[in-house]
Amino acid sequence: MSSKIIWNFSKGTLTGQEISYAENTLGIKYPQDYIEVVSKYNGGFPEPDTFVINSREEMINNLINLKADINYNIFQIVEAVSDRLVSGIIPFGRDAGGNLICFDYRSSQNPTIVFWDHEIAGGGDLEEAITPICETFTDFLNMLHEASEE
Repeated sequence: MSSKIIWNFSKGTLTGQEISYAENTLGIKYPQDYIEVVSKYNGGFPEPDTFVINSREEMINNLINLKADINYNIFQIVEAVSDRLVSGIIPFGRDAGGNLICFDYRSSQNPTIVFWDHEIAGGGDLEEAITPICETFTDFLNMLHEASEE
């Protein structure tokens, strides 16, 4: 697990019961590396926050909050995009522009990490909206770096 990340503005810690509720409601089992981070830094904003896909820099704004009683939680977000989100794609983070960083459970119970582009999905091409990022949540955290100066 990457120790170089500072998590700002966390919504507090999560209990095992809150994580189980999210898993049961979404019909998935979160990877252990994600549970270790989200249980301490629920809703947190990582620093650094930049990653590269397809030779372009993207940013993760924050982890999506798993507490049902706090606004902008996972349940509200999944409901808001359910008509544009492919089954088996479960968001865990978002960028500042409405895109989501997600777990991809379509092929395995050990999900890979993908980027979901809301503009492409809004145009109706749901599969085209999904771009692979990496194999695991730990790999994703290890990719995070400071944005390039341009």
